[in-house]
This record gives sequence, structure tokens and C-alpha cells, in this order.
Amino acid sequence: MTTDPRDAAIGVSCPAVAVPRFGALEPHASGQRMLLARNGLFVQMKTPWLDCTTRVAEVGMYLPYGAAAEAITFAFGVIPLGLLERFIAAARRAMPNEAAGALVYDARSGALRLAMHEAIEVGPGHVRYRIEELADDELVAIDLHSHGRLGAFWSHEDDRDDQGVRVCGVFGNLDRERPTARFRLALNGLFRELPNPWAVEPAGTVAA
Repeated sequence: MTTDPRDAAIGVSCPAVAVPRFGALEPHASGQRMLLARNGLFVQMKTPWLDCTTRVAEVGMYLPYGAAAEAITFAFGVIPLGLLERFIAAARRAMPNEAAGALVYDARSGALRLAMHEAIEVGPGHVRYRIEELADDELVAIDLHSHGRLGAFWSHEDDRDDQGVRVCGVFGNLDRERPTARFRLALNGLFRELPNPWAVEPAGTVAA
């Protein structure tokens, strides 16, 4: 076992835990940890707004550990469709250029608010922006951008930019009455597709 303090620091920031076969798994307080289970390798992420366990790899051999289950839970419940509608309205005003914004989570109130980002460099196929200064208890939970008249898709630039831990949403075909959209959860370079809000019957919100 290494005695290098740098390895010890990594072990603290991202520990690896074997899932108990008979007992209960110790609750995860915050941050990231890896779970080694008989049904695969899982990453468990806990932030003020997210509690997520998702499989990152299958195991091709028998392991004497317990099983893990995938789950994604948002502290704010569901993504408010009304805030997404407000972003779409702002993105339409920015056409033919792209637009960017975010749903910011307030850890004190548990609520989300829409923040539109200030464009530094923008065109029909790109946007570089400045994020406003957030309060101490605020976090960017959902990153949003638009593709104008183009469809909703994930570009190579999106894959490079969508780092850290957040939900990412892209809206396209904004010249139509009902735009296209794609959503995914970004977990430090791992992407998990989430339901498209516009594929859900209008009910004021969209489930994760």
C-alpha cells in the first residue's frame, strides 16, 4: 500500500468502497466515491442538489460483493418547465445567434432560478459567455444553451465544455412552435442521457 500523501489525498476525495453483501452500505455524505459491486463498478455523486448512483462499467467475473442500484434524485424535485420556457423565450430573442444560461440552485431555499449569461462572443454556431457572480449558497445545477434554427444535438465542443457535475440542456429548432431538446447529466466526463422535457405531456414540470 502506498504511503505517498498524494495518494492518500486522492483516496479521501474519491474513495473506493466494496458494497457489503450482507450488511448495509455506509451512507455517502458528499462528494464522489466509487462502488465495487457484484453487478459492476458504480460512481456515487452527492452534492447539495444531486444524489446519483450510476454504473460506469460491468464486471466480467464473479465478485463476492453486494449489488448496487442506479438512481438519480434532484433535491429540487423536478426541473420546472416554466423556467425552461423563459430560457426558450430569451433564446428566441437572440436568434439567429446562440444563447446560454443556467438554472441556479439555492441551497438555503432549495429553489431554482434562471440566470441568462452575458455573451462575450456569439454567432449562429457558437457562444462564449460570462457567468454572473453567484451567492455563497448558490450553485449552477442546470447548464442551458441554444442552437437557434439548428436541431438539438451534442457537439464535440459541448462534450469538451460539459465538465464537472451538472445537468446540461440544449434547445434547437427555435423557429418552430415546439423546439427540440436534449438533456443529459454530466458527471466529471461521464454523460447520462435524461428524458426530453418536450416528450412529456405538459404538466408544469419534467421528471429526471
